[in-house]
Amino acid sequence: MIAAMTAQPAEERAAFLAAGGMHPVIAERIAPRIDEAMGACILRPYRSAAQPVMAELGKGLEAAAARPGLAILPAEDHGVGTDGQNRRTAARAGAPVEVLAGLGHWWITEDPRRAASLLSSFWSSVP
Repeated sequence: MIAAMTAQPAEERAAFLAAGGMHPVIAERIAPRIDEAMGACILRPYRSAAQPVMAELGKGLEAAAARPGLAILPAEDHGVGTDGQNRRTAARAGAPVEVLAGLGHWWITEDPRRAASLLSSFWSSVP
């Protein structure tokens, strides 16, 4: 999928990103910069998310509670685990959960004011 996306003209990449929920203006700005190097950066974390790597990483999850964290769960992002999985992970990491109803994978571009407000509120709460 990444190879096909990087082979497309920028206009088609922008349309693909916008169809996936990214704000069209942001998609138009990002699309020309998507190349093979960015594709490799996108794929690296997905490829490392396999067993036994994930199980090993999960063993240290409770240590994340030593620092403030926030679990942001866009309700329409169905590609990052189930709601239950995400909530269990947040609980183990000691992170409060903020559900973004109506937003998907590109939540920060879908509603930038809401995203900025959420992030600013969290950051201002950190001692």
